[in-house]
Amino acid sequence: MAALRGSIEKKVEILKKKLTKFEKARIIGLRALELSLGAPPLIPISQNGGRINTIEIARQEVKKKILPLIIGRRMPDNTYVYTPLSELEIED
Repeated sequence: MAALRGSIEKKVEILKKKLTKFEKARIIGLRALELSLGAPPLIPISQNGGRINTIEIARQEVKKKILPLIIGRRMPDNTYVYTPLSELEIED
């Protein structure tokens, strides 16, 4: 049982450092919705005479880690760990 707990703790430590694909998708969707409802973008955008893709703007904001968000994660012992987006590793 102690060996199992140790392996779970190692996985939890790894998860604390990386943004999961599910968290990333949720953040991008949430931010794209905000942008479509009129929220100002946090990155400079160029308007090439066409429509602005809010999803692409949201992806760039997440990639640059400039969104002021805190990610809350429930741990196996039912406690929560809160980590700012700026401190997490984001994979493309």
